[in-house]
Amino acid sequence: MGKTHRLIIIVLGALVLILLSAYLAWFAPSDFKAEGKTLFNVEQGDTIADIVVNLKDADFIRSTFGTRIAFKLNRTGAVQSGAYNVSPRMDAWQIAYIIAHSQTATAKVTIPEGYTTAQIAMLLEKKDIITANDFVKAAANFPPDFDFLTGRPDNSLEGYLFPDTYNMDQGTPVRDLLLQMLDNFKRRIGTVDAQVKSSQYTLHQILTLASLVEKEARTDVNRKLVAGVLVNRLDKGMRLDVDATVRYLTDNWVGPISQADLNINSPYNTRKVAGLPPGPICNPGLAAIRDVLSPTASDYFYYLTDADGVMHYAKTLPEHNANKAQYL
Repeated sequence: MGKTHRLIIIVLGALVLILLSAYLAWFAPSDFKAEGKTLFNVEQGDTIADIVVNLKDADFIRSTFGTRIAFKLNRTGAVQSGAYNVSPRMDAWQIAYIIAHSQTATAKVTIPEGYTTAQIAMLLEKKDIITANDFVKAAANFPPDFDFLTGRPDNSLEGYLFPDTYNMDQGTPVRDLLLQMLDNFKRRIGTVDAQVKSSQYTLHQILTLASLVEKEARTDVNRKLVAGVLVNRLDKGMRLDVDATVRYLTDNWVGPISQADLNINSPYNTRKVAGLPPGPICNPGLAAIRDVLSPTASDYFYYLTDADGVMHYAKTLPEHNANKAQYL
């Protein structure tokens, strides 16, 4: 091997060592043994310099100098605020790419019709969106920032958190999550705005009725029939006698209802108090809302559901008692 070849090999070896040393000093993962990913939050208005410093403070990166280079080479402009899944096991290039390309930690969340605020909160916690306690606390005391929220007797959002499929960023502030759901509610309730305005009930009462219908019936036919029964009872000044309101008070949706439960003194207990409860007992879907706005007219004042889920209707109390004896 000639001197020229040896010199080339030496130069190349030296260059590799320099590049490797630069990589290890500036770009390498800060912890090669780290497990899993962690949420890193970018706040509204954060600059690249802010982000790099925060990454260093949280021990995600080895070098602020190298990470700034990585961001620059990713041609970063404005960075989207939100939460990002990153890990100390990633190198500066990987982290910069994820944040520079706004790959926020997004989860698809489907909220079923009839979920209570508490049930939604537990679902969001399981999806690592937010803690259940923070969500429940914020939803229980939300100011009337929308016109449709002014008719509530309190600041609870029960009934207004529209069931739907959402893309939610993990670590998003709770107010932003609630605004996302309320904006959706505003759009969806707008599709029945004319019916709401012509109804004998306020929007809050419509949602309250729809929440009862949502919990009591599942099929389109039965929802409309149950809505008609409840309207008939309201018109006659009768108690609604909806067991779901008792279940709401006890947060017991599957187990048997005890006599003590039925005797709970609360304006939500429609087994004891006539008229509508103060507010919704869950978050109804658009179908239940429409069924309340256009219920099936009938002479029925009673209904029950048998062990097979079949609903039976009656016009009089003796007929209802006969259904109880036959089907329960």
